[in-house]
Amino acid sequence: GSAWLPLLRDGGRVIMNEQQLSVAAHLPSGYLSSQDGVNKQSGSEIKWVDGGKQLFTVSTHLVSTVYTQDQHLHNFFQHCQSMEMSGQASEGELIKYLKSLHAMEGHVMVNFLPTILNQLFCVLTTATHEDVAVNVTRVMVHVVAQCHEEGLEHYLRSFVKFVFKPEPCSSICLRMVHEELAKAMTAILKPSTDFLTSNKLLKHSWFFFEALVKSMAYYLIESGKVKLSRNQRFSTSFYHAVETVVNMLMPHITQKYKDNLDASRNANHSLAVFIKRCFTFMDRGFIFKQINSYMNYFVPGDPKTLFEFKFEFLRVVCNHEHYVPLNLPMPFGKGRIQRFQDLQLDYSLTDDFCRNHFLVGLLLQEVGGALQEHRDIRQMAIQVLKGLMIKHTFDDRYAARSHQARLATLYLPMFGLLQENVCRLDIKDSAPLSNHNTMREDSLVPNSMVTPQKPGSCIENALHKDVFGVISGTASPHSSTPNVNSVHHANSRGSLVSTDSANSLLDKSSDKTNSLEKVR
Repeated sequence: GSAWLPLLRDGGRVIMNEQQLSVAAHLPSGYLSSQDGVNKQSGSEIKWVDGGKQLFTVSTHLVSTVYTQDQHLHNFFQHCQSMEMSGQASEGELIKYLKSLHAMEGHVMVNFLPTILNQLFCVLTTATHEDVAVNVTRVMVHVVAQCHEEGLEHYLRSFVKFVFKPEPCSSICLRMVHEELAKAMTAILKPSTDFLTSNKLLKHSWFFFEALVKSMAYYLIESGKVKLSRNQRFSTSFYHAVETVVNMLMPHITQKYKDNLDASRNANHSLAVFIKRCFTFMDRGFIFKQINSYMNYFVPGDPKTLFEFKFEFLRVVCNHEHYVPLNLPMPFGKGRIQRFQDLQLDYSLTDDFCRNHFLVGLLLQEVGGALQEHRDIRQMAIQVLKGLMIKHTFDDRYAARSHQARLATLYLPMFGLLQENVCRLDIKDSAPLSNHNTMREDSLVPNSMVTPQKPGSCIENALHKDVFGVISGTASPHSSTPNVNSVHHANSRGSLVSTDSANSLLDKSSDKTNSLEKVR
């Protein structure tokens, strides 16, 4: 005989429990139109075996990324489908189904991760009320946090990179993900909102900033606005939304670190990466303004943790290509030698220099301020500066001599910092390089360990008058001594290193270029 069973019931939910079915002697035509094959009365022309007794027992096991057995997720998907078909939305019903998604089981969330996130982003761009957008984003925060707790962060990164397509879900509604997500993030970060959700958003903010960046890039490519100048690519409202996100995020970073250090640290790093990537898409004057706004939340004498946040932010932001403008004037005039004493007048850390070279000027200003703090903060600042100098020295894009010469001009104000803080340098413990290339951990000492001196006498005693000329390449190094003394290759912590005389800088070399290569 034959038996049949509809797989979908109750609005498209797959039947999963065990079923007892009647058996027909033959398979009648049109049997699929029967509402329920279990009912032996569904067709009078059907001849049932053994009087229609339920002779056949069947159970099903569902393996699907389309249909779910989770009632909360099923209700949400079903409601979204009905909204798409009818073109109408009941905001109250939608919010109810969104809130119920917080009760999803973890394995269901993982199995349907791409489908859930895509549907949430779709609802975000079609929502007409702020409450809907905020609740959508809260569910996203919950899903992202759950994935991190299960150690499945790589699924989220794969989703953003390969699956997520931030296109409008409706031809009627053309709102983009980056516009709506930025506004929803701002609403969640308000002090009056649920602090548990805001803490999770801070801790896992990388996901939302990555979604913002991808949506921005997708929008520029699809709309063709990537061909426009940066200040014409996005609407005024989006610029305002980005500015608001930064301003709302900063109090959480600078105030919540005592209670939730990981969340504040993660949010700080994610914001830095986002700001760095915005250089590519948005008006750079606007981005400089956001960086300046960020820096205003920090003051001298801050706790060490806040200095760590600030210099981590600067390390990330200053790694962008805009940090290295290659149209700088050459530091030396053609065919003439200009001594460093004259050169430093043109390349000191003035307001004009900081305006023309905002990022490097800001970094050097912050390093100068950090040199007035205690030892750990000084080391931290110098480490960031040194890391950037190393990166730009060995970056293949700037390998040309002309590029390296222009890079050098960016760091010339550092000599002013060296002069101003030379009394803080530990020159007593300078040791010659060994065969094993050993080095001191750090050459900065606390103020209490250095005898105060007048600036002039300090420089005269600690640094030979020809040292700056040797460093700048405008004077020939003395080479009467056979050994290299007090020149340290910087280690991972980094410091400013002083020398007793110019004799200790270089080995004898008749070739000036080779000598400079050794210094580098």
